[in-house]
Amino acid sequence: MTAVMPGAVRRFPAARVLCAALAACAGMAAACGGPEAAPPAPTTPRTLTATPESISVPPGGMGTLGFVLLGPTGAPLPGAVVAFAIVDDPTAPSAKAQGAALATASATTDAQGRCAAHVTAGLAAVFRVRATSANAQVDVVVVVAAGDVGSVDVAPFFPAPAGAHAAAVATTIEILFFDNSSCGVIDVRNPPQPVRTMRSVPASGAVARYDFVSTAVGYAIVGRARDGRGVVRALGCADLQGRALVAGSAVQIALPLVDVGPDPAGAYTATTSLAIAPPLAAAATLAAAWRDLTDCPLDPAQLWLDCTIDALGPANDADPLDCVPATAPGGDGPVGDALGALRGATLAGPSGTPTLCRGTQTAGGAISIDAVVQGMFGSPVPAALVGLAAAAADAPHLFDDLRLGSTLDVRAAGTLTDVAITHTLTSVGFALSNATTDVALQALGLPVLTATTTGTVSEDTLTVVRHGFTVRLGTAARAAFGVLALERRGLPADAPSLVAAVAALAHGEDGKLAGCAALDEALCARVGRVAGCLATACAAGLDALAARLDASFEAANGTDLDLYLEGAAPLLETHDDGLAGRLGDLQPGAQAGTWSVDLRPRDGRRALSAPWEAVRSGN
Repeated sequence: MTAVMPGAVRRFPAARVLCAALAACAGMAAACGGPEAAPPAPTTPRTLTATPESISVPPGGMGTLGFVLLGPTGAPLPGAVVAFAIVDDPTAPSAKAQGAALATASATTDAQGRCAAHVTAGLAAVFRVRATSANAQVDVVVVVAAGDVGSVDVAPFFPAPAGAHAAAVATTIEILFFDNSSCGVIDVRNPPQPVRTMRSVPASGAVARYDFVSTAVGYAIVGRARDGRGVVRALGCADLQGRALVAGSAVQIALPLVDVGPDPAGAYTATTSLAIAPPLAAAATLAAAWRDLTDCPLDPAQLWLDCTIDALGPANDADPLDCVPATAPGGDGPVGDALGALRGATLAGPSGTPTLCRGTQTAGGAISIDAVVQGMFGSPVPAALVGLAAAAADAPHLFDDLRLGSTLDVRAAGTLTDVAITHTLTSVGFALSNATTDVALQALGLPVLTATTTGTVSEDTLTVVRHGFTVRLGTAARAAFGVLALERRGLPADAPSLVAAVAALAHGEDGKLAGCAALDEALCARVGRVAGCLATACAAGLDALAARLDASFEAANGTDLDLYLEGAAPLLETHDDGLAGRLGDLQPGAQAGTWSVDLRPRDGRRALSAPWEAVRSGN
């Protein structure tokens, strides 16, 4: 050892310093400017395949599933982990493992990229085992079958003429094979996901094979032919009984595919155009009640007096309070008799026959109280009475042009041609004098607005079976009349407010009193009665008049179900997606659907034909 004197500096040879630096650089090549280490080779994306894609295992037995994993270059990928799981797929409800279990949850690939999963079967079943590694995934179908198994070759074809259209345009046929099932329980247009792998074959002709098919159960085989855009053009389903199979051999089953039009399943908003000619009998009843407000020269005074005098007598079944005074003396009490003696004499019509209208003079030649009360409305008559006459003129046309709004929910019903339909009425639209309004039916509290019915689908037509509703057309019309005929002319829409407003237009001589108070002031002294003799009867009479106006709509209401529909509509594909975008079309020159309508109002049942359309929701 070389001693170092105190205070001296220890020196190293230059060579030794250089070696130390080189040694440091050896561990830090990049820092010292040396070559970088090569990055690891990428292992994704990967490709995972099953060998084979399906196996058969006896109940309680063990089966081996083989897999090959390839890297991004297509070369085997060794040392990679592949995870295994029995698939629990809610879209394939028949995929039940029935007690089967995997020996391990994963395996590592060997030098050839191979690995295996081992499954122990439980009871008879068909299920899938899924293998996953990074982005790669593959399923293997495991058939647990007791007894014999065979193979099935499915041969789809287009029968003439039922499949002629699809035969010309289809490019691909998809085959879906359902274990332990039948065509009767499958929605052929929208089948569930089968456990077995779906096969695709060219429409020009090919056979799809399914192996390990047990002879112990039945099968449903669904085929659907698609065109170049992927739209389904033909469908078919064939049942296969297990006893028709041959153990250890293959049998062939023919699968006919028939043309299908656009799929009607879905929700629609529908419109029905209901033009009623000649008018309903109920329209005449309605018109008569509203015309009575203004049809006589001294109306509304004459009708107001009728209602008030009728209210002076007792109301009973023989003489209800209906604004029709009693004809027999004493029927409306002494005040009623006294007022009746002062009424105007009935006028003769153009032919000389008497009318129901009264004149300005009594039978004895005095001024009638009808003329006195009419004078309380002033001259010229208020604009509101002119509007009331115009509203009354509209009344008989309220039912001329109706539009029914509804929704249709169409669902498959187990076969290719059968559907279940839920039809709900939502509104009735009315039109008067170039104005329209829709009445929401749900707000009216009607008992039966939704009907469940059935239908059938041909290639291009939906036919709907007869079904009924409680449309209560008169109740809906009352709401519409208030908007279209009354409110539009500045009049109150409801009858009690309307008659009160009309009465309020009448004023006493000094203008201080109006309505019933003015009527009482003008008439009680004339019959030798104290003030207030008509206060109660006038109010009751106005209530009776309002009830009479509202009751005039009842003739258009039926009892029980009062609207029945049955009919058909063309299926119109609007977006080249295989779905019916419309059921009929009301546009001029288009093809609408047609309802046979059975309308059952209280007065005058009517059979009609009505065009309709329905537009798919979201279209």
